[in-house]
Amino acid sequence: MDVGCGPGLVARLAAVRGYRVIGIDADPQMIRAAKRLAKHQCSSASFKIGDVAGLPVEAAEVVSAASLLAVLEDKVGGLNALWKGVRPGGTLLVIEPTEQMTVENANRVIENGLPRKRIDGLRLWAAARQGRTVDPEMYDTLGAESVRFVPLLHGLVGAWIIQKKGIPYADIFTPAAQDAGVIGAA
Repeated sequence: MDVGCGPGLVARLAAVRGYRVIGIDADPQMIRAAKRLAKHQCSSASFKIGDVAGLPVEAAEVVSAASLLAVLEDKVGGLNALWKGVRPGGTLLVIEPTEQMTVENANRVIENGLPRKRIDGLRLWAAARQGRTVDPEMYDTLGAESVRFVPLLHGLVGAWIIQKKGIPYADIFTPAAQDAGVIGAA
């Protein structure tokens, strides 16, 4: 589940890799654009209007949000809503600009050889998100099994991979899970 999906890039990329994915965004125009792009690319990703506060509990093994928390007024509430949507043993993937995301730093990355098709997007992202970062320490408040940081775009952006405690949903139906008493044998 990709929350704050915008035009659906992350959802479409996940669908290409074989994942069943739904993109959710509060903006009806973004959902229309996402559906149009998915149809044009013959993507299996689906999209619906919704917001982070309305996510169902334990709805997905993977919940992603790219550049969402930085624009929310209540960042902690948004993070907790995303976390609520992750099943036990699942993963929350948060991609957000870091303190390094400035127009000046973006221009340096561009000068060092960013592919031409990415230049306008990075400039727009830097201008829109400069000074609108998320305090990474808030990820430590979730009580996660693990929190891993991966720098992207020369550190302008970060990916936080947050693993929820528990047995992954897909593993519940394995013989090993039956032997461990997680579920009864069929």
